[in-house]
Amino acid sequence: MQKLIPLEEDTTNKRTVMDYAIGMDFFSELDDTELRSVTKWIRPYKANSGVTIFEEGKQEPQLCLIADGDVSIFKEISSTEHLKIADIKSGGSIGEMGILDDEAISASAIASMDSVVFIISNVDFKKMVSENQSLGVKLLWKIGKIISLRLRKTTGLLAEVSIAKSDR
Repeated sequence: MQKLIPLEEDTTNKRTVMDYAIGMDFFSELDDTELRSVTKWIRPYKANSGVTIFEEGKQEPQLCLIADGDVSIFKEISSTEHLKIADIKSGGSIGEMGILDDEAISASAIASMDSVVFIISNVDFKKMVSENQSLGVKLLWKIGKIISLRLRKTTGLLAEVSIAKSDR
């Protein structure tokens, strides 16, 4: 089974964490000093296509930012079946809920192409926020916006399914 490869071990990649982070929407409201501070907490990895980044049910909440590539999200519907529920593109994020509620990972994430991902563990995220509260407010605000947008989208999809079901 393939695993995540620490980015510094990937000799084909010459970009730094800052190179990737500068253009990411997740960090768009941070100044250079704040961005440098965040990058100290990031563990960058290469995820080859097909590598599992998160596994549903694991008690390892962490924030994952897709610096480059694409990641597919799957929800287990039985012990042998998984439903693809989303594709997260370069610049997107996953794992936000676990950072906030410390619950188990709610869906699996698998690289759908060779990708570069940034991981910040729940423990490190909390340390970072406690050490720099103004930075923490900005990051938590961003996470709140992301979760809000996803909830709005999910609510719209649920309404569409309910309408389609009632039309039968």
